[in-house]
Amino acid sequence: MLSSFLKVRKKTEDLVKNLSYEEMVIQTEDYVSPIKWHLAHTTWFFEYFILKKFEKKYNLYNKEFNFFFNSYYNSMGNFNKKIKRGAHVWPLVSEIFKYRKKINDRMNELICKSKCDNKISFLVQLGINHEQQHQELILMDILNIYSHCPTQNVFKQKKKEKSKKQFKSFWENSESIVFEYGASSNEFAYDNEKPKGQKRLNPYKISTNLITNGDWLEFIKNCGYKNPKFWLSDGWDFISRNDIKRPMYWLDNKYEYTLNGIEKININKPVSNISFYEADAFCRFKRKRLPSEHELEFFLQKHKISGNLLESNNMSAVAFDKSEFDKNIYGNLWCWTSSYYKPYPNYKSFRGNIEEYNQKFMCNQFVLKGGSFATPKNHIRSSYRNFYYPGDRWQFSGLRLAEDI
Repeated sequence: MLSSFLKVRKKTEDLVKNLSYEEMVIQTEDYVSPIKWHLAHTTWFFEYFILKKFEKKYNLYNKEFNFFFNSYYNSMGNFNKKIKRGAHVWPLVSEIFKYRKKINDRMNELICKSKCDNKISFLVQLGINHEQQHQELILMDILNIYSHCPTQNVFKQKKKEKSKKQFKSFWENSESIVFEYGASSNEFAYDNEKPKGQKRLNPYKISTNLITNGDWLEFIKNCGYKNPKFWLSDGWDFISRNDIKRPMYWLDNKYEYTLNGIEKININKPVSNISFYEADAFCRFKRKRLPSEHELEFFLQKHKISGNLLESNNMSAVAFDKSEFDKNIYGNLWCWTSSYYKPYPNYKSFRGNIEEYNQKFMCNQFVLKGGSFATPKNHIRSSYRNFYYPGDRWQFSGLRLAEDI
C-alpha cells in the first residue's frame, strides 16, 4: 500500500516537473482547473478524508485549504466555485509543494502503523485511484492551457512514426445473449461499477477501430456541421451557439494541436476531443448509431487485455498521443456510448462523506468506456464507467460505430 501511494504521488509530480509556475496557475476555461489546484486538491483528499479522521489530535496544515481545495463535497463545508479556482494567487505553487511533502510524510507514518485497519486501507486505495483520475485531468487541462498559445508550447516531444494503413473491420455479436456486467468484488472498483448484474443483448456489431480523422474530414466535407438533419435539437443549438465547425483542437482542416505540439492531421489516427453531440451526429451521417454502454462493455470483455499492457496506448506507455491502432482495443481514446450515466439496479454508494464521490453526478451525463492514452494502467477495465455532459469536448474522447444485425 505504501509503495503504491508513494509511486502515484511521485507520478503526479513527474507529470508537471517541466511546467513553469506561471503555467500552473492559469485557468483558461470554466471547466479547466489550474494545475496547482490539482496538486493541492489530491493532497487535501488524503488530509481531510484520512489524516483528519484517523490521526488523534491532528492539526490541519492550513484551515483555509478546505475552502480552496474541496472540489464539491458539501458535507465537508463551503468550497470555492470551480470557475474561481484560477482567481486566487494564494497559496503559491511553492507552498503547495510543501503541503504535498508534509502530507506525504504524515500518510507514510499512518500507513506504516495501520496495516491491518481495513477502513484506512480502503480510503488510502480510494485516494490513490482518485489521484490517478486527476493525472488524466492534469493532461487534459495542460492541453487546453497550452492550446491557447499553440505555437509556443509543447508538452512532450516525440519521435516521428511511420504511418500505417488502417483496416476497417467490425466485431459481431451474432446472437441474443445474456451477459454479466459490472466490477468484481475482489478488486478495487468505484461504487458506480457495482453491483454486478445481467443484461440481455440483441445481435449487434461494432467497429473494432475508432473513427478516424479521415472519416471526420469526410463528415466535414459533406456539410456535417451545417446540416441540422444529422443533429439532435440540443446538439444543433450547442454547435450553433458556440460556432463549432470541427473537433476541439483542430486549428483548421489540415492541422491540429496536441500535447506534442502542432501536427499535420493524420487521417489514420482516431478523431478525438469531440462531444456526445458530435459523435451522435456522425453516427446519423453514417446511418449507424452509438453502442450502448452494455454493448461496449461486452465488446471489451470479449477482447481481453493482453498480458503486456505496456504495448497498449495508455499512460503507462508514456505516449501522450492517440495511436493509429487499438492494439488491445482498450486505451487510446474513451468511447462515447448512448447510455445515460445512472445507477445500476440495487446500487449502493460509498458510505460517509465520500458518498458524494459519484452518486450526485448521475444526472444528464453520458457514459464513456475503454480508457484513453492518458488513463493510468490500473484504470483500464471493461467495467470502468467514465462520464461527461453531452457538450463536453476537452476530455480524450472518440467513438466507435454500432448497428443492429
